[in-house]
Amino acid sequence: MQTEVPAELLLEAYAAVEKSGGRLPFECRGIQITKDLIKTVMELLNTEDNKVLPQHSANAVVEKTQDGLDRRIKERMGSDLRTANIVSDVMARAGIVQVIRGINPATGREVKGTRLRKAWRW
Repeated sequence: MQTEVPAELLLEAYAAVEKSGGRLPFECRGIQITKDLIKTVMELLNTEDNKVLPQHSANAVVEKTQDGLDRRIKERMGSDLRTANIVSDVMARAGIVQVIRGINPATGREVKGTRLRKAWRW
């Protein structure tokens, strides 16, 4: 399985985000939305069998963040910023991902997740 987003698909994703949010990079709720962040989110989600990860956004260092999209973004981008919920909302407005709700099997609590839409998978 190819792990990197195909170049053409990535350019389409950038265009979709810019159409709905503004010229990249831009700031949204204190987070820089960059091309690298969009690429990272798409690649992380596409590697999952069901193309979805729980957001588990936390204002915490990576070691104290539950496994999920936020922790994986932090690990990949070398940041401790809470990012998953914000970038998910931006990418949902662009039609690239869908923000969903599901039950965390470990806790029984409802959590937000991010799913890569079929048109954006490779």
